[in-house]
Amino acid sequence: MKPRIWLTRPKVQSAHTQLAFEALGFNVLSVPVLEINPVERAEAVQAIRQRIVDFDRYDLAIFVSQNAVHYGCAWLDQFWPQLPTACRFFAIGSATRSALLDAGLPVIGAMTVSAAMNSEALLATEEMAQVQGKRIVIFRGEGGRTYLGDCLQARGAQVDYCELYTRALPADAHKTVVRAMDEGEAWLSVHSGESLQNLVALLKELKPISYQATPNIWLNWPVVVPGQRVAELAAQLGFTQILVAENATDNAMCEALKKQLVQNNLNL
Repeated sequence: MKPRIWLTRPKVQSAHTQLAFEALGFNVLSVPVLEINPVERAEAVQAIRQRIVDFDRYDLAIFVSQNAVHYGCAWLDQFWPQLPTACRFFAIGSATRSALLDAGLPVIGAMTVSAAMNSEALLATEEMAQVQGKRIVIFRGEGGRTYLGDCLQARGAQVDYCELYTRALPADAHKTVVRAMDEGEAWLSVHSGESLQNLVALLKELKPISYQATPNIWLNWPVVVPGQRVAELAAQLGFTQILVAENATDNAMCEALKKQLVQNNLNL
């Protein structure tokens, strides 16, 4: 019998990951605990418009996710048929970098040498060492980590955020988790700290059901996470089997899963 794994990514981002997990031999259950929506509040839209209108004033533009590329490039296309040539583009993560390249933007390639591909890795690059007096815009969602911006400001840069989208709990998330729990024991996959926190909050709302020997038995299920920061959060939340991938790419997540499958002597 194939082991089950919960795929908690937003639906719009889950197709390739589902295929990758299925190729490992898992029965994949779609259990999205995040959804991505463009900002709609008038004041937030106006703030985006101002950043885009002023885009030629920036020396560096950093995109933190594929969603940032999707929404950011749509805005840039509206106002800048030809982009300013002085601005240099950076991406966090290989998928984000690929999305920028697909959009025709000349991404700086230093991030490709890092397995982590996170904010800390970008800050360690030569390009981010000398940013004194530089104007930097960070394309991201509302309420993201401030670590990157804070560090760049500490190095003397002027940092602005262009917050393009919101992350929310799907309206049907509770029902989806209940259905998944009814299927029985599973592995868990999360691609961010926020996804992990949402998942745990949903699971803690559930009442124990017949097959559970103890409350919160899911804390003993294997959970694969993207990197040490999310692994530390998982440990704080009480998970006992934490599989740490190098990053959130499908290749890295699958590699962490494969290692555990081998340890468990599961030949799928």
